[in-house]
Amino acid sequence: MKYKIFKSLLVVAYASIFAAVIASCTKTEYRTVDNPAYIRVFNNLTYTITLDNKEEAQPFFCMFIDPEFDATGKPIGGLTVSDFLDKRNIYAAPNAAHAGLSTSRFNPEYPGKELVPTAPILNGFDLTNWAQVPAGRRRFLFMTRPISNVPFSKLPDEQQRKVFLDTIIDLSSREVYTLHVLQKDFKTKENGLYVRQETFHKQAFSDTLTYVNFYNLSAKGFQQAELDLKLPVPLTSRSLRYGLRDTMNIFITHIQPSVNAAGATVQQRIPNFSYQYAGQMLRNVDVPKVSPYYSFPIFLQEKNKVYANTWQYIQFFAPPIDPRTSGSYLEPPSVPIGLQEPAVKDGTFGYILMDHAQYAPTYYLNTFFPGLTVNVHSGKDNPRTFGVVSSIEIVNGNAFLTTVQRTYPQPIY
Repeated sequence: MKYKIFKSLLVVAYASIFAAVIASCTKTEYRTVDNPAYIRVFNNLTYTITLDNKEEAQPFFCMFIDPEFDATGKPIGGLTVSDFLDKRNIYAAPNAAHAGLSTSRFNPEYPGKELVPTAPILNGFDLTNWAQVPAGRRRFLFMTRPISNVPFSKLPDEQQRKVFLDTIIDLSSREVYTLHVLQKDFKTKENGLYVRQETFHKQAFSDTLTYVNFYNLSAKGFQQAELDLKLPVPLTSRSLRYGLRDTMNIFITHIQPSVNAAGATVQQRIPNFSYQYAGQMLRNVDVPKVSPYYSFPIFLQEKNKVYANTWQYIQFFAPPIDPRTSGSYLEPPSVPIGLQEPAVKDGTFGYILMDHAQYAPTYYLNTFFPGLTVNVHSGKDNPRTFGVVSSIEIVNGNAFLTTVQRTYPQPIY
């Protein structure tokens, strides 16, 4: 009798274990979106609330897509609800750098930390930083809210009724969009949603080149405003903090680090790749369109055919200034100290330096940014250098870098 009872209990135990194993192996059902468009949303409002501008809205949002309202008109849900939308980071990395890695609720972009269906690989580009939403006519509602860890729905009633931006946009099926909440007029404080339909995934880019384009998304009147009205601007790029003029020419010089006879690292311009004209940048927040891409080769080291450590010195000059003939500006790779050059304050000159080795994300007056290539473990090579597609966006004294990465062979350990 005892043996039968023990045997019965053993069968039950095995059955429970088998059921648990089967349950653990059950296929996960992922959410899908029929007929999707792909969106990435940035909050470009970099100002800080002080006594001087205390009447402005807090640039911290809860975003609703196709919002739903209660009987009193308060938003309570929708197709998408993304709370804690904070100011964007200086660098938007090509990989999903935020999901699952942060203990903060504050989200520097959408989707960012949100666990939502993301875009697939399109034409070899990894678009996991873009979220899927149903294509068609969509309403975007941004509610300003206090900076705190309290969810929007738990805030006091009056703090759930502060509309910052309410607009409707059309999203085409399987198209890629970058959306920016930004200030359109510095004097009137008019704000808007800038929607750019991207084309990089449709262009015939070479695997042996890297690409970058430029945008000036600054508000009307920012550059012309009095200097004291532009400060403080946290995380401001040193030479851009006062703004650039509406039309600027772009020149890129490529720098190669090397070690001299004394063992010291020296930075030298690459012959034939100095002061390369990379096009013109026009201020434009009203008619979004993709800027032309400038391309350059990946300068692989002679002794190591898979790795590059070059970096880019990017200069902005108002026409008709030409750095190739003007003797008024320091030559790359020299870096001006402080804000001594008058041209920095009148908007006719600016610069940013793209170098992984010198990039410091917490530096208040950012001058250095990550490079315009990526170094990753791929195959048996660690690291290996790959070209990427990047956008540099100038917004009211700040520069922001967004990088999109092609797919590459997985690492072999």
